[in-house]
Amino acid sequence: MSNIRRLFATATVLLLCGSAGAATKPNVVYILVDNWGWGDLSIQGSTVATPRIDQFAREGLRLTNFNVQNQCTPTRSALHTGRLPIRSGTQKVAAPGEPDGLAPWEYTIAELFSDAGYATALYGKWHIGSKPGRLPNDQGYDQWWGINEGSNAAAYTSTPQFDPTVAEVPHIWQGVEGEISHTVRIYDKQAKNTLDRETVKRTIAFIKKNVRSKTPFFSYVGFTHFHPPWGVHPDFVNRSKSGLYADTKMEVDYNVGMILDAIDKAGIEDNTIVILTGDNGAANYPSPGLVTGEVGGSNGPWRGGLSTAYEGGMRTPAMVRWPGNIPAGEVSDEIVADLDWFPTLANLIGESNRIPTDRPMDGINQADFILGAQAKSSREYAVTYVGDTVFAVKWRNMKMHFAAAEGTHSVVQTFTFPQLYDIKDDPKESYELWGNEGYAHAWVMGPVTKILTGIAQSMAVYPNIKPGQDFQGYGVD
Repeated sequence: MSNIRRLFATATVLLLCGSAGAATKPNVVYILVDNWGWGDLSIQGSTVATPRIDQFAREGLRLTNFNVQNQCTPTRSALHTGRLPIRSGTQKVAAPGEPDGLAPWEYTIAELFSDAGYATALYGKWHIGSKPGRLPNDQGYDQWWGINEGSNAAAYTSTPQFDPTVAEVPHIWQGVEGEISHTVRIYDKQAKNTLDRETVKRTIAFIKKNVRSKTPFFSYVGFTHFHPPWGVHPDFVNRSKSGLYADTKMEVDYNVGMILDAIDKAGIEDNTIVILTGDNGAANYPSPGLVTGEVGGSNGPWRGGLSTAYEGGMRTPAMVRWPGNIPAGEVSDEIVADLDWFPTLANLIGESNRIPTDRPMDGINQADFILGAQAKSSREYAVTYVGDTVFAVKWRNMKMHFAAAEGTHSVVQTFTFPQLYDIKDDPKESYELWGNEGYAHAWVMGPVTKILTGIAQSMAVYPNIKPGQDFQGYGVD
């Protein structure tokens, strides 16, 4: 933010918080892992140990029913805006050349923190706007360094057919608020191998800088693991003796540990909210280094993965720590969504008045649940869009599918009658209740229809923004 804007925001913080000022505002670090399967950590079944992540989970609240969108871009949009990505024109990963990104009109969680007097930074993967005007420093981040598009772009230049005269060469970027972002160096396979470690080092430097200046901070950390092209930092090559995917698990665990250590060494662990989640389930891509026929990634007991609406695609690992505020050692299977972090964090830092009221907000404030003041989540459903289509609605323990795909490049099926599963009793979503039980469960259509009708009515009043649209606001020509 500008110096004048920061001075105003800091003064507001002082007025709200008393003489302690910024010191009473909790810092927030959000770590997002790319394509992270529910079963890719040892506390949830992995045979490759992830001791730092497991310990972190025991220090706070672990969410075993945390729901995201079905691809990278939509989840990042949901986290940043608290709005269903289809509302923002970010409902799918845009192919190179397609219009993409959040409209500048969208109010992001980074802008909320910035307006509240926080220093803000993004390091790593952004992927919700590839062009200047829609980059992190245009959407509330004081500074950023990383990639503007998908992790897979690192492989583009390695294909023998690649022609830089017709296709843009991927780069690592950096920028600061108020200035035009610029490219730093080419983003290729070698660059990807070290990008997450560099992301961690920059995050740690940012933490140390703001601790010294006693400025509250919001740090968003976007890892590129576990996304192809495959490769790890040189320190982790063959570390596991079990292939590249296992090496990647060990590196992610190490990188998370480095950030946690920096927070602890700075003496700010009691005043720092740390959130660790994935953006979607594992894709189960073929993984070099594994025996023929094996794939990398585990979605635990759940069916499906990336780009599906089955539980394996929409549930990821999730945990949050705030010592002295969030009870340690808690595990909950209550439904929570990526959409919920926007209003929840706004409430946890005492800035709920900054949540927009001029647009539909789909996130639900979960502060009381996160803090242990209530046992039940404030959410009992999650809707999964794949592109523009409603694929599934999860309501309590029931899951209703209107369409389905088994993988990232599979044929989409639509159903004459919805497919219904009890995901508590049937995590593989293999026994269909609607038809097999003689229509006895057709009543579930009632609450599901109510959910979808409410969304449809909202979209009729507040039409969805089209991908890449230069939207100025509802009621503005």
